[in-house]
Amino acid sequence: MNKLSVAFPTDAEQEDYVSVQTQNEFPIQSHTITALRGMVASGGPEKADYPVIDQIMQQLYRMKQHGHIGEIETGFLQSIFNDEFLANTIHGYVYRKPLGYAGDFALIDMIYTYDSFGHPAYEKWDRYFHYHAATEAVRNRKAFFKTKMLAKLTGRKTPLHLLNVASGPARDLFELYQVTDPEMLQTTCVDIDSDAISFAGNLCQPFEKQVRFCQKNILRFSSAEKYDVIWSAGLFDYFEDRIFILAMKRLLTFLKPGGEILIGNFSENNPSRGYMEIFGEWFLIHRSPAELTRLSIEAGVHPANITVEQEPLGINLFLKIRSAVPAEQSALCMN
Repeated sequence: MNKLSVAFPTDAEQEDYVSVQTQNEFPIQSHTITALRGMVASGGPEKADYPVIDQIMQQLYRMKQHGHIGEIETGFLQSIFNDEFLANTIHGYVYRKPLGYAGDFALIDMIYTYDSFGHPAYEKWDRYFHYHAATEAVRNRKAFFKTKMLAKLTGRKTPLHLLNVASGPARDLFELYQVTDPEMLQTTCVDIDSDAISFAGNLCQPFEKQVRFCQKNILRFSSAEKYDVIWSAGLFDYFEDRIFILAMKRLLTFLKPGGEILIGNFSENNPSRGYMEIFGEWFLIHRSPAELTRLSIEAGVHPANITVEQEPLGINLFLKIRSAVPAEQSALCMN
């Protein structure tokens, strides 16, 4: 079992390193500890500090990957951020998971809206959180959805039917309705969290005639309705491969001829991963385009109907699956 010995001298700033020993005798250098403690004590990083703290997070993640940081070392690093900090920052919200799960609807909406806890002692930390590449990629995900949907809605003569899977705060949907003709979009939102359903229902109340909500696990959701577009922004990167395939097979049964499934999944290119995992215990299953393609094929999708796109940072991937049945054959499928 790993043993942790942390020796803090009278003035830790003067030490060459803090001895955080593992069985591999691999130390976490004191400048890392000192820098993090100093930033907490001073109220958070300035913009000029962002590259420094980014480098620290990436270095720590590499150490974790190579087995030099285990549970004990992670606990020590997390303890640099005290209880008051954790209660008054988005960083702390991620770590505490007050709704019982990572990446909940409230957190996603904070990211979408650049929200802050507003605590004067820690506002800089909230700004740093929103600066992160991963949070920017989440906002890019919202923009991706709106752009794709607006393109599909342009020139339509009949309403488009959308299934929004793990709809969360539905901020992306709300913003879409604000810039299109609501009568041309009928949406079913499915989410397992009743609080998410309540929040999203209130947000989308101006469009209540066009949006219905269903509190359900997507694996247990059933519908006689078929959909032109099935969108899932941030669910599948919590699914292990077996569940990913199972959920994909289920979604395929809801797709109209000529329809399209769009699924978001974080890529392996996520420079914020160390910060998310070590300090937030926010774990995603990062996948490559090849992995998303493979899983789709295993779910029964023909390779010709699979495309993988990405947002500008390349952190969020979007698996696009076209219906195997062209729209013009829809009438035949109904017979």
